[in-house]
This record gives sequence, structure tokens and C-alpha cells, in this order.
Amino acid sequence: MSERLYFTGIGASAGIAVGKAVVLEAARPTLFRVPVARKDIEKEVERFRAARTETRRQLETLRARFEEEHRETAGSIFEAQLLMLEDSALIKGTEETIRGEGINAEWALRMNTHRLTSSFGDVDDREKWVDNIEDVHDRLQQVLLGRSDHHDLSEFDEDVVIVSPRLSPSETALLKTRRVIGFATDKGGRTSHTAIIAKALGIPAVVGLHALSRKIRSGDIVIVDGSKGEVIVSPAAAEQAAYVKLRRAYLEGEEKRLRISRELPAVTRDGCEILLQANIELPEQMEVALRHGAQGVGLYRSEFLFLNRSPALPTEEEHYHVYRELAEKSGRYPTVIRTLDLGGEKYFHEVLDRDENNPVMGMRAIRFCLARKDIFRTQLRGILRASRHGAIHVMFPLISGLEELREARQVLDEARDELRKRGEPFAEDLKVGIMIEVPSAAAVADLLAREADFFSIGTNDLIQYTLAIDRSNESVSYLYRPLHPAILRSIRFVVEAAKSAGIPAGMCGEMAADPAAVPILLGLGMRQLSMDAISIPTVKDAVRSLTLEDSRTMVGEIMALATAVEVEEYVQSRIEPRLPGSAVPATRVEGP
Repeated sequence: MSERLYFTGIGASAGIAVGKAVVLEAARPTLFRVPVARKDIEKEVERFRAARTETRRQLETLRARFEEEHRETAGSIFEAQLLMLEDSALIKGTEETIRGEGINAEWALRMNTHRLTSSFGDVDDREKWVDNIEDVHDRLQQVLLGRSDHHDLSEFDEDVVIVSPRLSPSETALLKTRRVIGFATDKGGRTSHTAIIAKALGIPAVVGLHALSRKIRSGDIVIVDGSKGEVIVSPAAAEQAAYVKLRRAYLEGEEKRLRISRELPAVTRDGCEILLQANIELPEQMEVALRHGAQGVGLYRSEFLFLNRSPALPTEEEHYHVYRELAEKSGRYPTVIRTLDLGGEKYFHEVLDRDENNPVMGMRAIRFCLARKDIFRTQLRGILRASRHGAIHVMFPLISGLEELREARQVLDEARDELRKRGEPFAEDLKVGIMIEVPSAAAVADLLAREADFFSIGTNDLIQYTLAIDRSNESVSYLYRPLHPAILRSIRFVVEAAKSAGIPAGMCGEMAADPAAVPILLGLGMRQLSMDAISIPTVKDAVRSLTLEDSRTMVGEIMALATAVEVEEYVQSRIEPRLPGSAVPATRVEGP
């Protein structure tokens, strides 16, 4: 009998899986830089274009197969990758490198992929962007090399748990819930596209397990607890039986609870309505968001408009048409458009004419926009023009103080003046909000609240900046603690500052999607939460199970605690047992 092994990682998708492991090896090939004769350069470009055509065909085939069982999530999963195969930074940049350096397509593609993925630093949703770029890169390389060993995970004839160093989004999308009942990967985080797909499919998943794939063999019995972020290899018979029982109970109640929840209002037991909105990055995701019960869009990430056209920049018309589509699809509900939140290392080298050693702390988001006001005004004019077609709001990211907010508002006024001179109509009462994600902004929230129309707390950045943690660094991931007293106190101050000024304060970071955090957020005074659409029904269940009085009592007790560990223990012992079954993590079974 194999030795029992226990691993902890990041719970990416709730639920329990018990089955035989199938260990997948990394499929990335070895690449070399090969000179190409000048007379053969255009042939090499054509070879790359043929690979792009074949890769597009493969992705369209995968999307069609996936739509048969999971129509709600298919568009958002594959649309971004299909768009990358158009005249984007990846494609155009690769062709330019082939011509400019006289090298083979494989190496040129690798260079441009590295340039793109390096550009993100640690900006919001970095994992999702990098996952998609690397997935497209890998598929293009397979075609260029004449290989077809991209894993097809849809043909298993028995229940299995997939174990791998990493899984691409398209591979994860083809996990059949009928046979693949869980997965565990060495790499990845909660915000990776792969984790989001796993949630959409309802497949338990744990990521960030480091060396798991090297210490497990195909055929080993493995337990995946996606709620706790735990993986057990070769469990004892009694332990395995206990987890099988837990899995059965979890599956029986989950789908029924979520189906009912989607049709119910997000109202606490004592009658307080909570606005639940969706975070999206493509207009095609609006249908999915509304179907999951979203009341509009709390965060539209406009970065894809830029990424899809880099190094070219989107025109005012392109901005306008995308934002108008969002407004019309949202109907009576608001749509919050976050202005460009990119910048930094290499990606905008042509625009900034410099590289940066630390892009996370550098020229990104509102800093980049204020440095290049021509680009900023173009986006703002598109937003303003779209505002007459629905309840469009604009939101500035990474504001660190009042000076930046005032300067950004000044640029917005300039964009208004330009439209008036052209006779272009727009909504004069466009609401202007800011992201609270920098500690300095949280500290002066009372001052910012006097000149902003609303706040949206971006906990992903607020946590990493406040606690001095690189959230993409697995070595310090254990320090990334949303329930740290410093974070909770910052949130409380921001919400109280907003309330005193008579403006709303919502949240659009990952913390908003955590049902166990909902009582705390409500008790702190939060009334608007925005998250990935698939999380809305579960969060709604949590809202409907609570009263504001109980939430305030719990927050009073929590704010007296001194450490993150104490708060986390309080949540596990006092909050999770009070949540409905669909919103609480599965009970942990202690091993020997």
C-alpha cells in the first residue's frame, strides 16, 4: 500500500472528489532560434498564418463541443482566445519579428508571448490574461511543429482526478463532469481562467500545489477538497469512505439550491436589499451575467480593447460601440466601466519609450492615463457618448490621492468640451467613481468621498499593497489574508467615509465572491458587491440567510480580534455553520 501524502494549496473550486489519479505531463516542446534566409521570410510568415488559421479552427471546434453541455460559459471562455488570433499584439508582433530579425516563426512567437505576459506585472486579473495568452501560444506551437499531443481530456471511460503541472483554459473547458470529477495542479491561483472554468463546470479543484504532480502516480487514489484547498493521496479506507459520503451529500443538494437561488432577490431576512453585480471583460459575457442574476456590471475591465489591438490603440468609435453594447444589454441596471488599467514593463514600451523594473509600482492605470492624456481622452469620449444609451458610470483605477482624482476629472471635463464642440450628445450627469485599492486612498477616503460619486473597493490590490505581498509569488501566498485586521479596518473606514458623504461604497475584488465574508461585509455597511457571474447565486444564498443585526454583532466581535488567524478561526466556527449548504465549504474530514 502506498504511503499517505497530504498537500495544501489554493481551493479554486468548491466540492469534493474521490477517484483515481491521472497524471498528465507538461506538453511544451523545446524551441530553438533558427535563422531564415531573406528569400524565405515571406514563406515563413505564410507558414505562421496557416498555423493561425488551423489554431482558430481547433478553438472553434472546441467551443462547439463545449457549448453542447455548458452553453452559458462557452462564449466567455473561448471568445478571448479567438480574438487574440486576429490582428493582435501576439499575431502582428510575431509577423514583424519574423521579418525584422529574419528568424523562424516558433522563436518569434515565443519572444512575443514572453513580451506580452511580462507586460502585466501583477495587475488585476493577471492570471486570466496570462493563461489565455499561453494557451494560444501552446496551440500555435503545436501546429507549427506538426504535433497533436495537446491533451484531450474528454474521452475517459471512468471517474478520474486530473493531476498536472498546469492545465490550459481550453483543456479545462473540456473536462467532462461525467468522468473527470476533480483536478489538482502544481501552478495556478484563484483568479486564473482555469479556476474560473472549474467553478463554472462545478468540478472541485485545488491549484498552487507545487510538487504534487511529481509525487503522485497515475492510479493512486486521491481526494481533492476544493473547499479547503487540500489534497490527500492514498488515504486510509475509513478516511476515503468518509469523503465519499461527504461528496454524495454535497452533490445532492448543490444544484437544487443554486437553481432556486437564481430566481430569488438578494434580500436579507430583515429586508435589506443588496446589489449583486458582475465583473466582466467582454460584452459577450453580459448574457451569462444576467442569467446568473446579476443586477448590472460592477466592473467592466476595458483592458481587452487595448490588448486585442496592441501596439495599435482602440479608436473612439471602437470604445463607443463596445460601451454602448454593454449599456443596452444591462437595460435598467448600471454598468461601471473602469478606465485602462494596464501599463508598465514592456507592454507599452512604444508608448512610454521606457521599460520599468517594478511595473506593479510604476506607470500603470490612472498614472499611465494621466501621462498620456490623448489616449485617456479618447477612451473618455467613447464612454461619454455611450452614456446616453444607458446607466453608464466611469471609474478610475489606482487612485492614490485627491490630486489624481482632480486631474482625472479635469481630463474628463476636457473630453466633454471636445464633444460639445463637435455637437455629440452625452449624459451630463455621468457618475464618476474611483477604485479604493491603494492604502493611501483608503487612509484619505473621507477626503476623496467629497469629490467622488462612488467608491469600489478593489480588495485584490488593496490586500497585496497593504500587506506588502506579491500575490503571484507562491512563496509568500500564505500571507495573502483578506481577513487580516488591517484589511478589515481599512474597509470599515472607507465604508464609513462614503456613508458620511452620502455616496455608495461597493466591492469588486475577489473578497466579494466569498460567501463566508458576506456577513462581515454587510456588518461593515457594504450594500453593493460585484463578482464573477458564476459566484452570484452562492453569494445570494448567503445574503438571504442573514440579518443585518446578526452581521453587525459578528463584526463587533471580529473587530476586537488581534490577528488574521483569530478572525479566520472565528469565521470557521461562528460564521460558516450559519450559512446555507450551498454557501459553506464542505466539512473537513480529519485524517489519521
